[in-house]
Formats: sequence, structure tokens, C-alpha cells
Amino acid sequence: MSRFLRVICLLAPLFLLFPPGSPLAQEPAKPIRLKKADFQPLTNSRALLSKAWAEDVEKRTQGRVKIDYFPAESLLKAAEIFEGTRTGVTDIGIWVQAYNPAVSPISALFTLPGISPQFRLAIRAANELVLSSEFAYFRDELRRLGVEPLYAWGVSDQEIISTKPIASLAALKGLKIRVIGREWPRLISEFGGTPVAMPWPEVYEALSRGTLDANVGFVVANRDGKIYEVAKHHTRVNLGAPAGPSAIINKRTWDGLPKDIQQAMREAGQAYTEHLADIYDKELNEAVKEMEAKGVRFYEWSSGDREKLQAAMETLWQAWAKEITAKGIPGNEALRRYIELQKKHSR
Repeated sequence: MSRFLRVICLLAPLFLLFPPGSPLAQEPAKPIRLKKADFQPLTNSRALLSKAWAEDVEKRTQGRVKIDYFPAESLLKAAEIFEGTRTGVTDIGIWVQAYNPAVSPISALFTLPGISPQFRLAIRAANELVLSSEFAYFRDELRRLGVEPLYAWGVSDQEIISTKPIASLAALKGLKIRVIGREWPRLISEFGGTPVAMPWPEVYEALSRGTLDANVGFVVANRDGKIYEVAKHHTRVNLGAPAGPSAIINKRTWDGLPKDIQQAMREAGQAYTEHLADIYDKELNEAVKEMEAKGVRFYEWSSGDREKLQAAMETLWQAWAKEITAKGIPGNEALRRYIELQKKHSR
């Protein structure tokens, strides 16, 4: 038998077991590689959980998807994330609508002052409102703009940290106060403050230089961002827990993903929601104690001041809903549904 025939005889069983074109004869498929842009550093617990979401997706898809995570504005600035996601600079972005008020006006609902008193109820309501088929306006609007909402996120316990004592509502007068969006400036102006629009990463330096007197923000983020180093006064007043900022994905990228991978991302988003609420519950008291130990003084307003503030916030909700409804956007319905869903999830 010739050498050629002997080689054929030796290889024949392998061709029977692994014929050309069979899955076992092919190289393993390369994973789908995606980029995720975030604006907060990994010293922040929300950002750590955002990275964990990417790792969870990889596990749920058995490695078929790998997500490269870019925190701390290392890929895109906070105000660039929506446009960068829409155009494909990143595949997934952690987006704050208030940084881009002209984009998806109805999404401003979630950051209305005081609209979401408790984070866990608000985040569940926001996810249901945005992702369910009962009220498709949010999702349809974002899709027209070139992105798909993945899951809602947010912050909790909005309060005021400042370089000067703010022990009453009247003390807001004359202060330069950092807020975001369109409705918050109206609230601050109503009580004599000067609203300043500024992305979160710039707050520390502005407070240290005196170009800013106060920041309306998340208690734990103030701790994680070491804002207490430059602002030693903290006002405990319930300004709400905005739970509607979204993780978004480029629409063409989303449409090109297999259905089971899309489902895995949705399921990871639901798990993220509950984990985030757990973290916020745990970290709030820890943050207050830590800042007290760092020399921060805490203030609470009188019941009369709180009632005035609450009435002013509710007036803003109604004005916002009326204004965008007049433009053909279902603001009244969105406001009603969101409040009802929060009540539903409180039962």
C-alpha cells in the first residue's frame, strides 16, 4: 500500500466523526464584543454595579458576549454619552437625560424634583413604565432617536451639600447651587437661589474654588466623591430619588443581537435594579456616619419649610406635564401612570 493510501486510511475515521462543515470541525465562534461608557469612577458603588452588569451578561450568555467597560469618562464625557451611543462611538452608555434636556423631553419626568420619594419603588415603576408595552411612548421615542433602553437606573436621597450652612428654605437665597435639567433651576430660582448647570465630575473643583456654593445630589455620591473635603454642611431634606436615567444601547447594535442575548441583557438589568436598591439602602446610613466623622454638620428643615417645598415641587410637576402635553407629548398621562406605578409597587 502506498504511503498516500496509508495516510488516507488513518484520517478516514476523523472525517467520519468530524465531516467538513460540522460545528465540531469549525473554530469556536468569536464572542460579540461591545463597549460600555460610564461617567462615574469605580470608587462609586453604582459604577461598580454597572461593571458587574456587564460581567453578568457575559455569564448569562456563556461568554458569547464580552463587554469592555469604560468608567470615569475614559471613553465619553457625561454630556456626550447619548450622542456617542446613538452614533456608535460606544455600544452601550450610562445616560442622564438631564445632561441633554432637548433629548427625549418626556424622560425629564423621572428627574422632576421630589417625584420619586423612595428609590426602590421608583426604579421598579420606571422600568415598568419604560419597558412595558402598555405605555410605549418612552421606548418608541428613544428608538426613533437611534437607541434602545436597556434598564433604568438612578440615584437616591437627593439632598444639599454646601460650603455654607443651609438650615432653612430662606437660606437658599443668593447661593449658587448646582442642579441639572430644566425643572430644578425653576425650583431653586423660586426660593432666591442661583441655579448652575454642571456635570457631576466638575462639582468638587467648583465647590473648592467657590464658583459653587452648594450641590443638589445623592448623599452616597457626595461621600464617594469626597465632596465633604470642600463642603462641610449637609441639609437633610427629601428632594426625591430620581430613578429614570437609563442604560441605552445603539439601536443597530441591539437589532443585530440574537433574541436570547437581548433577553439575557434584560434579565441582567432587572437583577441590577434590585441590587442597586439594596446597595442604596445599606450605604445611606454609612455615608451619613462617615461624613459626620469627617466634620460635616447636618441640618433639617422645619415642617413648615418642608411643606412649602413639597407644594412648590408638585406645582412644577403639573406645569411640566401641561407644557409638554401642549406640544403633543403625553405628559399628563406619563405623570399619572408613574405616580400610580409607584403606589402599586408600595403594596
